[in-house]
Order: sequence, then structure tokens, then C-alpha cells
Amino acid sequence: MNVAPTLASLAFGLLLGLPSASLAQGKVEISAPLQGATLDALEDNHLVYEVDPGPRGDHVHVYVDDEEVGILRKLKGSYPLQGLSSGTRNICIKVVNKAHVPVGIQDCVRVTIK
Repeated sequence: MNVAPTLASLAFGLLLGLPSASLAQGKVEISAPLQGATLDALEDNHLVYEVDPGPRGDHVHVYVDDEEVGILRKLKGSYPLQGLSSGTRNICIKVVNKAHVPVGIQDCVRVTIK
């Protein structure tokens, strides 16, 4: 009995299954503010988001200019953007694991605060 063709078919099938498995890695989407938006520092501004943490993520952190400013436990919602000083700011949401280490899933927007 020749097992090689059967093993080759099985290996090929497994390889075909890997790309679809890697697509389910998670996602972060910031819907507000929009990329390039100008925000009034005196207004009530919110970060509106939706997150799929994927298999390696546990929760998400909010960063402004690479400084952590909040921890989010909900996968969909809004977060108040308070105390932002004038200038160009980079706002990110990053998926982290239980040890609070980023797992590589994130979304960022660059805004101007006036």
C-alpha cells in the first residue's frame, strides 16, 4: 500500500486550512474621531470603538501619544477623551493579553486638538 499520496493530500489540505485560521486573529476599529479630525479641547469628545480581541487578546488599552490613558473591558463602546492638550495627537486602541502586553492588534487615529 502506497501511503505517500495519502499523506501528501492530507498535508496539502492542512496547508490550505492555515490561511483561513490566521484570518481570525482579531480586529480593532475606531469609528470616531475620524483620521485627521480637528477636535475642540473644550468639547465633550469620545473615542468610539469596536474590538474583536482574537484568541490571544484579553482586553484593550487606550493610548495617547504612546502613553496609556485607559483600560477598556467592553468590546464595543465609547471612551471619554479628556484633558487632551493642544496639538497633534496620536490616539490608539491596542489589544493586550492578561499580563497587559500588546498582542499586535490595534487601530490608531491622528487628530488635532485646538
